[in-house]
Amino acid sequence: METVRFTKAYYIKLGRGGEWEESSIRENKARIGWHDWTLEEINRGDWDALKEKHQREYKNKGAATMDINALKTIVESTPEAIWVTFHDSQLWWCQLGRVGILEDEISRYRLLSGKWHNHDINSHLLLANQIPGSIARVQGFRGTICEIAEVEALRRLINDKPSDAFKTIYRAKANLVTEVEKGLEQLHWKDFETLADLLFRNAGWRRVSLLGETMKFVDMELVEPITGEMYQVQVKSKATVNEFEEYVQNSSHGIYRKLYFVVHSPDKNLAEFQTDKYKDIELILPKRLAEMVVEFGLTDWLLTKIK
Repeated sequence: METVRFTKAYYIKLGRGGEWEESSIRENKARIGWHDWTLEEINRGDWDALKEKHQREYKNKGAATMDINALKTIVESTPEAIWVTFHDSQLWWCQLGRVGILEDEISRYRLLSGKWHNHDINSHLLLANQIPGSIARVQGFRGTICEIAEVEALRRLINDKPSDAFKTIYRAKANLVTEVEKGLEQLHWKDFETLADLLFRNAGWRRVSLLGETMKFVDMELVEPITGEMYQVQVKSKATVNEFEEYVQNSSHGIYRKLYFVVHSPDKNLAEFQTDKYKDIELILPKRLAEMVVEFGLTDWLLTKIK
């Protein structure tokens, strides 16, 4: 997708309790209420007359003004504005098309310019729990429409343009992973075995075997506490392709959910080895190991072992 340009942003609640979310997204419409007002008077856009006619339906003039302004915003919105909503734990966005409110058997609505999207321009899903809180918080708005103040943050999100702070931290983290990868090579084999144990346990699995030296091709057996599924892990400080293939041939396929072969110093052939054909076996090499060390908070542990 091309860069999405907009100067304003709004949140829209698609029906009471989200009752119109699915049909709006499926049919590329922005559905609204206001059924007590005629389409003619809405599309005429005489907002002062509408306010004067309908304000007695509200408890106070402030509520009438707010409702009229919300309707005016969606009726007069152009493609220069972006509209967002939340459905199925995702943020969806669109731009409105032709001006004017239409009606079908479900509700009043405006057609879109294009369609609803639940991803950024590079096809990354916009999961509600992974977007900035300054944007996600509009889900709590109780009215139908509200303006989003954080236009720049939303623009970066939709166009997949990280903030300067993100880029600085990302570079620092990538550099840390690189240095951790180098540090892994200095571990004694017994310390490396302990590290592998810590990594899997920090991931939430429970070891149900002694660590190392109990079985020829297995250093630990693990269980996933929620599902009860079993895993086996072989840990090697150094290894070759032949050793990996020997492990594959002698492993308990079918009994365990997955098997892991973990090595911090593979030879060149193993480092480049393609394991796609082994669906139940994962080869964990130094870079992924280093990422796990950083992700699971074991950098300090590593520092104490290689100091």
